[in-house]
Amino acid sequence: MGTAVFMVLMVCGYWYTSRDLSTRFKFKRTFGWDVYFLVALYGCIFVLQGLVATALIWLVLFIASGIMNLTSYSLADRYHHMQMDFINWSFLGIQAPVVIMLTLAVIFCIYRSNWAGSARLNSAGRKELYKRLTHSNGVEGLLFQCMEEGHLAWITLKSRRIYIGMVHTASFENSATANVVIVPMLSGYREGKAMSLCIEHNYSAWYDEHDISLDSSPRSAMDFRKVIMVEQIESLSLFDAASATALSIRQDQ
Repeated sequence: MGTAVFMVLMVCGYWYTSRDLSTRFKFKRTFGWDVYFLVALYGCIFVLQGLVATALIWLVLFIASGIMNLTSYSLADRYHHMQMDFINWSFLGIQAPVVIMLTLAVIFCIYRSNWAGSARLNSAGRKELYKRLTHSNGVEGLLFQCMEEGHLAWITLKSRRIYIGMVHTASFENSATANVVIVPMLSGYREGKAMSLCIEHNYSAWYDEHDISLDSSPRSAMDFRKVIMVEQIESLSLFDAASATALSIRQDQ
């Protein structure tokens, strides 16, 4: 019986953490033993919900038996104890209340994972959820702001390479493959001890010269997008093109 409870607990926990959007966001950022504890935590919640629901069933049977006993004309012949029958009832060698508890735990898990409001978010709801979840992470919050408001991002790599561009997508679900996809506008590098910025490629001017935009054809700006691994990023900030002249940017011929 203990094995059955543990199995249902872990399966429900894993099912929920891998399908609920906000929980999956947290699950993908958990490592080592924390993964097992997180899965077990949500599994325990569903099993406890099943236990409470089973206790309510027992309470309903207890109340119903008491009412029936009070209203019976011949109490000696018609004494009802449905709550005891419920507790002693067995199914395939396992007490029926345990089977009902585990069944209810699975039902609650499936409902929360597939049919609850959090599992049926529209695009606006998902956007608001991502905004709330990324608020506590500086990098993710800044990237989300760039994607939402259309700001340019200034990305400095550990190799001193600089990329300034529009953030297209960002993926953080797996730390080994976490990456940021940008449509570059400027690229260059930091030079010398003064760390002055040298621009090598002005993509923005090239786009304008060849009438290339995000939705142009046969070539668009998306064809020049760069995939940058998060582990290679040293710093990240917003870039304001209107104040670029104040940044001492020198064109490298």
